[in-house]
Amino acid sequence: MTFPSSSSQVAPLAPVEPLHEQHARPGPSHGSGRARSGGALRVAFCENGAGYGGAVISLEALLEKLPPDFVPHIYTGLAIDPYPRLARLGRWRHLRAVRVLSQQWLRRRRIPAASAIDNLVNILPTALGYYWRFKRDGIDLVYLNNDASCNLAAALGATLAGLPTVLHARGFNVDTRGNRWVLSKLRHCIPVSTAVQAELLTLGLAPEKCTVVAEGLDLDAFSPRAPLPGLRAELGIGSDEPVITLVGGLVDWKGQDVLLDAAPRILERCPHAHLLLVGGAYGKDRAFADEVARRAAAPALQGRVRLLGMRSDVPDILALSTIVLHASTKPEPFGRTFLEGMALGKAVIASNEGGPLDVIEDGVDGLLIPPRDPQRLADAVLRLLDQPAFAAALGNRAALKARDYSIERHTEAVCAVLHRVMRGD
Repeated sequence: MTFPSSSSQVAPLAPVEPLHEQHARPGPSHGSGRARSGGALRVAFCENGAGYGGAVISLEALLEKLPPDFVPHIYTGLAIDPYPRLARLGRWRHLRAVRVLSQQWLRRRRIPAASAIDNLVNILPTALGYYWRFKRDGIDLVYLNNDASCNLAAALGATLAGLPTVLHARGFNVDTRGNRWVLSKLRHCIPVSTAVQAELLTLGLAPEKCTVVAEGLDLDAFSPRAPLPGLRAELGIGSDEPVITLVGGLVDWKGQDVLLDAAPRILERCPHAHLLLVGGAYGKDRAFADEVARRAAAPALQGRVRLLGMRSDVPDILALSTIVLHASTKPEPFGRTFLEGMALGKAVIASNEGGPLDVIEDGVDGLLIPPRDPQRLADAVLRLLDQPAFAAALGNRAALKARDYSIERHTEAVCAVLHRVMRGD
């Protein structure tokens, strides 16, 4: 894949018009797009993921703690709720991706060079929309949230505008020419775990361009506390009934199906337990979410599995939980929900790959189990239910470790990288 260099002369075209434009705080007057001595930096925070999942939640937490020497301009490819609430944190624009032809349509018709045509008729116009916006808004630095593939157009727009670009790699990056091109244009990359860093290095990113920064939590919201009065009754859960909770979007790698496979054995030994699935479907494929709902309603599970959908009170739900599960069937880039459970002092069970390996010490502050193994998941849950003192000890040590993962530390580390990039260090 060959794109124009930053020195290419491109006439600004009409922008991809935003559906929404809102801002909570005005920035300085438009400048040249270069860093101003002693002035605040205008940073374009670009988010183009498939839905409002962990990567966007983490971005929102970062923006909430951003110091005043940054002026955030927030560009998102989606405008569905709750994206508009980002407007309270900076100047928010919805930039719709151009979709003239789908690559799948081209391939079904066996049209040669489908990927190149997709780049030309879809990605390039969207990139020019970003270029125009970056220039108009006087952007100094472009920050790409999530993985490289979903930010290809924004990265190209930044390159055309001659702007330094940082990727906050909150996702894994498959080996494609497009991803390698994005990585080649970065001034720096912030992987959220050593697992993500290792993959980036295999794609040719230089080690000196990587700074691993683990995700951070608002420890005021996620800290050990008594459950919210009345929430158990609202959810139909008795005061002494154990609660096993899995938080995650209803997509086919978050592990809800593995928990449903393990549920009969758990409920056979502990029939009063409740299994809570917190999170909604996002993306285009809803078949998995429909299948989870069908299986959860099976008579054999006796109504003990509850789908709560998207909730704004996740800390309160975790606070009443006995065990917090992370059951992803693919390596998680980080997996913030297991850390949320740890911060609340809960016994956590997590898959032993990806992000959890950076944080959890097996048998000390959590349990690590092989992914995609319902038997091992059920065994781990039953072990903690049978040994409440052991579970409590895990939770206590987990809460202590989670203090090292505050959103303040995370934001400070990310901002240090952005400042280094602007200084040219």
